[in-house]
Amino acid sequence: MNETIFTALCACFGLSASSSDASILIREAYQEPENAPRPPRSTNVIYYSLNPDSAPEPPPSYGVENAASASHTASVSTFAAWRLQIVCYGPGALEYARKIRAFLYLDGSGYPRNILRKAGIYPVPDPPEPQLLLEPEGSLWRQRADLTVSLRAEEKETHPVRRGAVASAPVVVIRRG
Repeated sequence: MNETIFTALCACFGLSASSSDASILIREAYQEPENAPRPPRSTNVIYYSLNPDSAPEPPPSYGVENAASASHTASVSTFAAWRLQIVCYGPGALEYARKIRAFLYLDGSGYPRNILRKAGIYPVPDPPEPQLLLEPEGSLWRQRADLTVSLRAEEKETHPVRRGAVASAPVVVIRRG
């Protein structure tokens, strides 16, 4: 799922996920942020992390595929709630966060929303505006913009179901009179 998020974020900036520019600009957040290396203040960097969200999940949906055939598939789809935390650093921090907020919902071939949808990930519309913060770094201040986007990830389970070997059964109607 993280790879799909990375690809969608790259698409927000028109970058290929395999390019060196993408890996320099967009990075997965460090598990221990206090030990993370700090890029120069003049460099724009985007960190992202994906965390489970405590938002209520919509009820599951049920479906049957190939119901008319002798063997069909029953499926149950649920949507897990996730929170995508994006932290942008550098002189263009707020601009980058706003660009992600706007472009994440663009649809069509090669656009972020289409990339996410193909992986069964759906951004919840209208995330809050990014927040600009000033973070101390030595005796100077570093610009930081935080953006949180709620996502729903489809989790689908399918089970093959075989009908019994009996194609039809005789029926006897008894009338009581």
